Amino acid sequence: MKNIFTILFILALLGGGSYAVVTFLQQSDDDENERIRTDTVRQRDITTVVNASGEVLPLLNSVVKSEISGRIEHLHVMEGDAVKRGDLLVELDRKSLLTREREAERNLESDQLRLERARRNFNRLQELYAREFVGEQEFLDAETDYKLAQLNLEIAQARLEDTQEDISKTSIVAPHDGIITRMDIVEGQVISGATSVNDGTELMTISQLDELYLVAEINEVDVDKLELGKEALVTFDAIPNFEIRGEISVVAASARRDGNIRVFPIEVVFEVADARVRPGISASVEVPVAAASEVPSVLLSAVFNEDDGSSYVFLRKPGGWERRAVDVGINNLQHIEIKSGLEAGDVVALSRPPQFR
Repeated sequence: MKNIFTILFILALLGGGSYAVVTFLQQSDDDENERIRTDTVRQRDITTVVNASGEVLPLLNSVVKSEISGRIEHLHVMEGDAVKRGDLLVELDRKSLLTREREAERNLESDQLRLERARRNFNRLQELYAREFVGEQEFLDAETDYKLAQLNLEIAQARLEDTQEDISKTSIVAPHDGIITRMDIVEGQVISGATSVNDGTELMTISQLDELYLVAEINEVDVDKLELGKEALVTFDAIPNFEIRGEISVVAASARRDGNIRVFPIEVVFEVADARVRPGISASVEVPVAAASEVPSVLLSAVFNEDDGSSYVFLRKPGGWERRAVDVGINNLQHIEIKSGLEAGDVVALSRPPQFR
């Protein structure tokens, strides 16, 4: 009899313990459900944008070089100066060239005198040859001397013109209007002339700062959303609370590899409205590509996705949570449009409720 009471007592303890465990687990789930962060469906305006960052560059930018080698005699500008097309920038020492010019002028005068003498001799022998007073050989030699004198005069004239052209190149002028944004030369420095695009000493850089452009790279996933002439918003890391509106002027026709992804370079042209915006400054661009007004929306983290691309949310109901399929639209990296499945005022979970894990 005593054993029977002992067994009944143990069974009672086990039953009470099981009830306590079940009750505790239910309370734990209820507590966790209460702790789940939620969001309420609200009507919002949503704009989808493509973001990128890059560097600001001048639309017109020229590196000034000298066509001839020489020593800098005078600098007429400084870095930061504004210049107009044709303004004198640099003068090179022309002493040796002026000496060459005088020599070329004297050679030209000598060849003119030689030509005149050869012409007189040729005319005289031509008359004598016609009257058969001189032989043919003497006449032909006179004719050859006359033609050689003509050629020598042309060569002397070309050498003089070439020297005079080099003298004109000692005065280096601005190729266009702009600001001198870089200059690394000093008076007395010897520079080398540019015999090709990549040769020669870089004297200075002149940039037009009225119009600048941003060079950025767009992910291949987003490039189809862009088009020429589309408006873009440009902001600057170094200038808080300041933005400029520009437009896309270039979208690259082919991609470039950036690490493991492919990107397409774009250019966004804009007019400068603030002196703080300078070439070389870093900037970001936002290009609106889609917009919706007053549409139901929730935080992005409230929407879950299946492998097949379908979307769903967890809707709060009086008795707990309900999994609800939804049709989504555009997003702005914070909120996402709900086309169907929810209404304004509905409350959804921002993480999976315990019973759906």
